[in-house]
Amino acid sequence: MTSFKKIFLSKNPKYLDKVYNRNDYDKTFVTPKAILHWSGIKMTHTITELQGKYWSVYYWFEFVNIFAAMCLEFLGMLDTARGGTFDDAVKIFRMMPCNGYTVLSLIKSFNMVRYRPVYENLIDEIGGMWPDGAVGEEEHKIISSALKQINFVVKGYYYCNHYLLVSFLCPPFFQRIKGFLGREWEMMLHFFYWLPFNPNQPVYFEILLTIQTWHAIIVIWLNMSGDLLFCLFLSHITTQLDLLSVRIKKLVLVSVDRQLPDHFPLGMLSKDTERLSAEQEIKEQQQELAEIVKRHHALIRLSKDVEDMYSFSLLVNFLNSSIFICFCGFCSVVVEKWNETAYKSFLLTTLSQIWFLCWYGQKLLDSSEGVSDALYKCGWYNASKKVKTSILIMLHRYSHTYDTAGRKPTDRLSHVDRYISPLLLTLYLVPQLGQHLEK
Repeated sequence: MTSFKKIFLSKNPKYLDKVYNRNDYDKTFVTPKAILHWSGIKMTHTITELQGKYWSVYYWFEFVNIFAAMCLEFLGMLDTARGGTFDDAVKIFRMMPCNGYTVLSLIKSFNMVRYRPVYENLIDEIGGMWPDGAVGEEEHKIISSALKQINFVVKGYYYCNHYLLVSFLCPPFFQRIKGFLGREWEMMLHFFYWLPFNPNQPVYFEILLTIQTWHAIIVIWLNMSGDLLFCLFLSHITTQLDLLSVRIKKLVLVSVDRQLPDHFPLGMLSKDTERLSAEQEIKEQQQELAEIVKRHHALIRLSKDVEDMYSFSLLVNFLNSSIFICFCGFCSVVVEKWNETAYKSFLLTTLSQIWFLCWYGQKLLDSSEGVSDALYKCGWYNASKKVKTSILIMLHRYSHTYDTAGRKPTDRLSHVDRYISPLLLTLYLVPQLGQHLEK
């Protein structure tokens, strides 16, 4: 069978684009896994117990360092506030985004360590749902579009954060290079830590500059890896929901007649499909619906896992980002010159972070509603009563899902109940009307 598939695909190269396997899924996690590796967090890696202890010690060493840096930066802000001048206020504005980013890195990294088994289960379980082999044209469009989007997001966010890192770290090193060249230079550090000694002394300055550079790299990497994993989880869950919608649309085949023209979606789906006998068709529908229900419940559970892991960190993220945008905008206009880009890149990174998080959250809602649309648009009226009842239960499940998501009752009525009402009418009133007409 495998050799036949290889021969068929080699002779028909146009089908190669429609063949997928687990490697296509795993490639999307390469970048965040590499960043986490260098940040001291091993995710979905088979390591020995001794290696696990080593990486745990390394992570907590970084955590303590970042926490100490956050405290020193906060003490520096308090010490600066004593001056009371406009220059002191500007200095505090410059310190605020860095301190907030440090808080985010601590929260996100701690969540990844605390919920490590849940993260690993998400990656493995969603990967187990990934298509293996050739897919249809509609499925191919969904998968290829999702892969292109997530690869663009991962690369774009990766380069955006590293541009921030380079633009923020370069000025002190440029000044130090000028000093090595014998030119007049200014001692600059990345952050305004409060220190009990003068940091501008020889040797002390070089050591502190190296430590602050390491702090900045770890903070950016931890923030970036947490955001990328969130976007990847939602992207793959929405992809599976979209594929589930396609399966639902193909659940029940309806004969093409005068009431169902062949140019309608159901007609186009049914006219070229080989029909089975009535008993076989009912059995196939029940088996397929059972698989759809299992997949549907699994995706809802995985979405809940993502919500549980990221709810608090996202709250802090949005609160911090609201402050970042204000302070970074002020520093970009008042503090920086036109050719300086540190806080401009800070502002760009913060805006892109908020946009990505909101965009994928909205995609999850749209894909969830797409499943309920597919349930109503499939040929349920041509199915057995057992299949109809199962479809009705799934529609009710969506109404409860929206309840937990906090949507308004009017929104639920406008979207779900307008499907449930005609379905109830058809399932229960129409059979009674048919019996009455027969009499």
